[in-house]
Amino acid sequence: MREVDSSSADDDWGFITARAKPSGQSATNKDALADLIEADSVEKTEPVKNVLGSRLDSWGDQSSMDQLRQRARPISLAIAAVFILGYINEIVAGARFVSLLGAKAVIIIYPLAGLGLIGVALLQITWIDKLPRDKALSRVTIAYAIGFVVGLILVAFPQTTVFGSGFIWLFADQLNFLLPLIVWAMAGDIFSAGEGRKIYPSITQWQYGGQLIGLAISALAPFVLIPLGVPLPFLLLVCPVGLIGLGILVPRALKGKPLSQGHGREENTLASLKSAWSFVGGVKAFTAMFSTSALVFIAGMIYKGSFLSDSAAIVNDPAKLQIIYGLTMIAVFTMCGILQRFFTTKILERFTIPGALLILPIMATVCGIFMAWGLNGGLGIKPNFLPFLIIGIIAWWVPRWSVDDVARRTALAVVPNERRARVSFIIDLLPICLGLILAGLAIGLTYWTGKTGLAPLVALPFALMAMYPARIMASQWDKAMLNPLLRIRKRLSD
Repeated sequence: MREVDSSSADDDWGFITARAKPSGQSATNKDALADLIEADSVEKTEPVKNVLGSRLDSWGDQSSMDQLRQRARPISLAIAAVFILGYINEIVAGARFVSLLGAKAVIIIYPLAGLGLIGVALLQITWIDKLPRDKALSRVTIAYAIGFVVGLILVAFPQTTVFGSGFIWLFADQLNFLLPLIVWAMAGDIFSAGEGRKIYPSITQWQYGGQLIGLAISALAPFVLIPLGVPLPFLLLVCPVGLIGLGILVPRALKGKPLSQGHGREENTLASLKSAWSFVGGVKAFTAMFSTSALVFIAGMIYKGSFLSDSAAIVNDPAKLQIIYGLTMIAVFTMCGILQRFFTTKILERFTIPGALLILPIMATVCGIFMAWGLNGGLGIKPNFLPFLIIGIIAWWVPRWSVDDVARRTALAVVPNERRARVSFIIDLLPICLGLILAGLAIGLTYWTGKTGLAPLVALPFALMAMYPARIMASQWDKAMLNPLLRIRKRLSD
């Protein structure tokens, strides 16, 4: 690691540059970047202000954390609300579906969830960056609300209740993975990457708060609803109501903010995909970022599915499983909150974005070792040792929802507004979809062969392979900052 020169120590963009040892190439990159900055400042005598320029003029040097939090308040509340709804859906609909179908529910729902995410993303990708961001959010939330109503109607009839429960459970992945991408894209419009380094950990704490509230509501609901004779699926009514509220209130709260107004071009699905992939494929660091994300999320989704199915087999009691799952999730998000409050920003400053993104593949490997050890035993540990499964899944979940999540959002902040949401679909969403589909196949294979303890061993090579593109991403990060597809400095000076 090289020392940071005092002249650049306060540079908000300095943290995104990988701090490799000095070399002729890195020196050349620094000179090139300096030339680019100087050229922009000389050529642009009368800059045309875009939303970023207007934002900088409006706020000037006022970048204290209190002011950043005030600007982020609508986004923070929106992200919390999304995850409250998502986790109510995850627990209530998921528990009902599993109680109706047993362990086969995970094997069925994972591939369907992955395919569903891809399908909805393809429907949205043609207009997600075309429309103004607030209108895109309203359109998505209303569509999801209608889908929830259809699912609840299906649940109400005995002949279709199984199908309806699974249909609603699929929306949990939409709320927990797809809808947050739109909200985070709005955050990327409002904050630069330098500001994101400071404020994204705070926004993510609201995310954890939403997840914990959703878990708490779902866990306490039976004690309130059952004595009143109210079926538990009635709790799911809060989801369509909440989604409609988000679609109305969030755009109003963000009125006047520098949200992307969309590129306005008519594009078909293929053209939109090509536009997004031309960026990912044209910037080697982002190509490597996609590769490491795909590999590590394949491993992570297999770990999650294995944890759920094998824990259920070990405890053999639905109530105990719900307690173990709930307490583990609460412990995870508590740890994540502590990390976000005290350490995440320091980790980003110390290791930079590419260094922080290398943490998840390493911890995914740790997860695989503990879970395989706990399921298969050895070295004094009996087979089906539940504490090791819990330790392993915590090793995966904590960095996934804390350091990696913030580093990923900050990296995407350097993507131009007109491509950010679509690029986010590829970088963030597609790896999760691949992970869900392959996890369902892997867990199904081990389930049908009676060798469920092998699932973490199937995932472990993916976690190990993810380290290689992560290292490539780190080595290419400096060069990526000079790529004209990013034009970071120019965007700030426009």
